[in-house]
Amino acid sequence: MIDVVVIGAGPSGNTCAALTAQAGLSTLVLEEHDDAGLHVNCTGIIGVEAFKRLNLPTEPILSSLQGIRFLSPAGKTFRYHPGEPLAHIVSRRHFDRTLREWAEARGAEFRFGYHARLIQVDADAVEIRRQEEDPEPIRARAVVIATGFGTNLPAQAGLEGPRQITYGAQAVVEMDGLDDVEIHLGREVAPDAFAWVVPLDGQRARVGLMAHKNPAHHFWKLLSNPNILPRIRTREPKMLLSPIPMQPIRESVTDRVVVVGEAAGQVKTTTQGGIYYGMLCAGLAAEALVEGARQGDFRARTLQRYEKSWRRAIEPELKAGLSLRDLFSGLSDQQIDALVELGSRDDILSLVRRLAQFDWHRELIQTSLRLPELKQLAKGGLW
Repeated sequence: MIDVVVIGAGPSGNTCAALTAQAGLSTLVLEEHDDAGLHVNCTGIIGVEAFKRLNLPTEPILSSLQGIRFLSPAGKTFRYHPGEPLAHIVSRRHFDRTLREWAEARGAEFRFGYHARLIQVDADAVEIRRQEEDPEPIRARAVVIATGFGTNLPAQAGLEGPRQITYGAQAVVEMDGLDDVEIHLGREVAPDAFAWVVPLDGQRARVGLMAHKNPAHHFWKLLSNPNILPRIRTREPKMLLSPIPMQPIRESVTDRVVVVGEAAGQVKTTTQGGIYYGMLCAGLAAEALVEGARQGDFRARTLQRYEKSWRRAIEPELKAGLSLRDLFSGLSDQQIDALVELGSRDDILSLVRRLAQFDWHRELIQTSLRLPELKQLAKGGLW
């Protein structure tokens, strides 16, 4: 019997697999596609801190995020340029495959083209099947669900999925006028959140947005925006669309099962980016699984160590992000214009430079929301 089966060969799954294998647990990764990094819809932005803290490979880096330019509905702009890279933009295909090689080097095995659709937990093991009548189910002492969002595998184990979702729609296009990462704001541009232009190599960019409803409609409308359309040289962009959780699941462990990454809703609630948080939480999951193996006990009471540790690590950030999104979702275009104009003030820029961290937003959010101008904005002022 295998000690740990990881379902999904994305960054979270590969991280967990590498660490459990390195600790001596027999580890098998099941991936539905033919290799890691295929059919991924992601901006590929990973903060500099993640590269340093997790010793991530630099070969997949396509470009670096040096600054961010915010554009309001009326054309007002606010540029944040700290003078050093905030993050790197990676090729997800290259990045995920490099992590797969890292896991393999530590003893993890991979099986590609295996779409795990069914799991069944009993007192002694977890059985994983591709279909109901699978003649050769895989048996493991524990399973890690790292499939990304949208699977029903947690529900099969009795775990409730995230209650709120949004959608990310994006395409890679050839484009002119690329410099900073651009964040486009406004009810006509991205009614539920924001739109982005993420430069890749000076000639191409990832262009997309988040929307709770009708994401494809809003995406094609975005590409016709006068700030974007004249710069696009790709005739027929190929849109990718995927659901994204907006909050974590209520419980991420049960007997012999842990859920990590987007499948657990471990994504930043400000930007919905999930690579770094997912990898951090995957490391904590691996620690709990190694301890479970040492005790010979993979029941929920042992795996609760993971639940408690990941919530302690990132849940305060998730709650702060949700409070900001609640405020932003109620703003009119005129208020968004005022907010962007406010960001250009010297005292506000000084505050941002002092408190801003690419992956950790809570301190800046909480401090900003105490500003009189933001309080007035929240009450419907600053028209």
